[in-house]
Amino acid sequence: MTKGSLSDVNVLLIEDDEDDYVLTLDYLESIANFNFNLVWHSQYNQALEALESNEYDLCLLDYQLGPKTGLSILKEAKARDVHTPIIMLTGQSDAVLDDEALKAGAEDFVLKSEIGSVRFIRSIRYALARKELELERLERLRVESDIRAKDRFLAHLSHELRTPLTSILGYTNLLLSRQELENVKPELSIINNNSEHLLSLLNDVLDLSKINENNLQLNVEDVCLNSFLSDLHSLFKMAAAKKGLSFNIEAKTLLPKNVRVDKTRLKQILINIIYNAIKFTSSGFVKVEIALNESSKLEFKVIDSGIGIPQEKLKRIFKPFEQVQNVTTRSDEGAGLGLAISSALIALMGGKLEVSSTLGEGSEFGFFIALDMADETTLEPLRLNDAKNDEEDSLPSDLNGHILIVEDMSEIQMLMRTLIGQTGATADIASDGVEALETLKRNPDKYDLVFMDLHMPRMDGRDTLVTLRQSGLELPVIALTAAAQKGTKEELIALGFNDMLSKPVSVPELGHCLKNYLNAQQNSEVTHIDSASDELTFLVVEDDADARNLLELLLNSQQVNVVTADSAQACRQHINGKQKFDTILMDIGLPDASGLSLAKEIKSQNREQHIVIASGFDPEPEMLAESQVDDVLLKPITLIDLQTIIESL
Repeated sequence: MTKGSLSDVNVLLIEDDEDDYVLTLDYLESIANFNFNLVWHSQYNQALEALESNEYDLCLLDYQLGPKTGLSILKEAKARDVHTPIIMLTGQSDAVLDDEALKAGAEDFVLKSEIGSVRFIRSIRYALARKELELERLERLRVESDIRAKDRFLAHLSHELRTPLTSILGYTNLLLSRQELENVKPELSIINNNSEHLLSLLNDVLDLSKINENNLQLNVEDVCLNSFLSDLHSLFKMAAAKKGLSFNIEAKTLLPKNVRVDKTRLKQILINIIYNAIKFTSSGFVKVEIALNESSKLEFKVIDSGIGIPQEKLKRIFKPFEQVQNVTTRSDEGAGLGLAISSALIALMGGKLEVSSTLGEGSEFGFFIALDMADETTLEPLRLNDAKNDEEDSLPSDLNGHILIVEDMSEIQMLMRTLIGQTGATADIASDGVEALETLKRNPDKYDLVFMDLHMPRMDGRDTLVTLRQSGLELPVIALTAAAQKGTKEELIALGFNDMLSKPVSVPELGHCLKNYLNAQQNSEVTHIDSASDELTFLVVEDDADARNLLELLLNSQQVNVVTADSAQACRQHINGKQKFDTILMDIGLPDASGLSLAKEIKSQNREQHIVIASGFDPEPEMLAESQVDDVLLKPITLIDLQTIIESL
């Protein structure tokens, strides 16, 4: 049926008898409330082409069509994915033929003598109604397909944009922490601030999409309200002071010591609202008032003495991409998503965002969130403490353990390895799932924890995890993803992952995760290593003098005797002598031989000799297996790496 009028119906009549065509046309024109546009075809191939166009709302098909039957057209039409409802017409009653037509896909079977009867009109109405239902079904499937395509695109966009941002933010933070780069820290801060701004815009767009698709997940946790508000006060105090504004957070009632909320989302809401208040206030104050009402709901009010909002625009400010353009300066940044996202997040938390404003005098944004509070919840006055909790925002430095990073992006490999190295733990790299499985198969007991990216070539993180669990390995595996959606964490845990970190991985989250899965170094362990290593002797085979000297110093600090060699020939001379070595630490690239070839040669003479290869890259698994080395250390070799070798001996 056409979109112009519900009474317009395009009908295809497939009939080889002209008298029957005229009879059908006359009758259709006499039916009230319908305007039938009839097209007549009498040839088999032309009729099929017309049906295949799917331009008709209804087809009336004669059973006898020259040498062929209507059944053959009906079957061919269904094979060609024709959606037009078809009513079969015949000159005589035949129960068998009726059954065959319905099985072949006809909507109904009508005698030509019944044209003009109530039954024929009813058959047409039913066929058209089913056509409408089919169109609605196809439209629903199309919309669902579009939504899935958009979700896939957003997931891909998130991954592609977050991956470079991870490297930019991570390495900038590393450079900012180095004292010798003090002279370029202003420039590094500009890079860092703009990168965080890009990340914020990306997060806003993705959050809005998730909210619109009801695909946003709240992660409720126990939060110390006093610490949360103190951090918020510290965050905005300097920004307000730069504009000459006073900024304060005030509690109008006693507040619960701990609340169960999504800390990240509540902080996002307040940052959006407070940031706008400071941005649109040129003099005076911005303050946040908090109260616990009688319904155990936490109420927030953000009040400013800024420019205010015109009354006619108050209803639009919670809509995406809306900004008060007429009263703001061109220097104001943002995509106009902050308030729209905040309003939706507050609704998810069981509240509502409201605003009142007077142009030229200021604005007040207020909202409440529902709290899950026990009867014995402790209430206390708000005491702001601007001293930042460095322990929460920094990496631990006393961890012990070995981690496998499964990630295909070299920048993120290096960043994760550097951050993990600052904790005292060590990390190896696998560039995809296949390499990870081979590494874990070779060293099933070496690693305490695995970080695994979900999107990798050859074999992705999900398939790798399933294969790993099927092989019986139960070590903890943390998923890394730049495309976290609602339910993603639950899905991954159900698959066998232990936890999930979103990219870009924040330092506090990484530190918290590492503390959960790795043990702190114990002095008793170090003492044990020292006492156990008194009589150990290493042969270090390294052609680079600086690297050789450094390894010797590090090993000597662990009470290990060290003999050095700068070539394969010098190594052979030492092992052919009388001295025995607990292990040979050998560089993979020597000036006169390959370290792997030399290792194979030594193993052929003394199968029990322990050999460790030092390499700047991951050697091919086949070459490692052939050389029969006992372990591989990736450069730069740390003291923790050497302690691990010592402990194993």
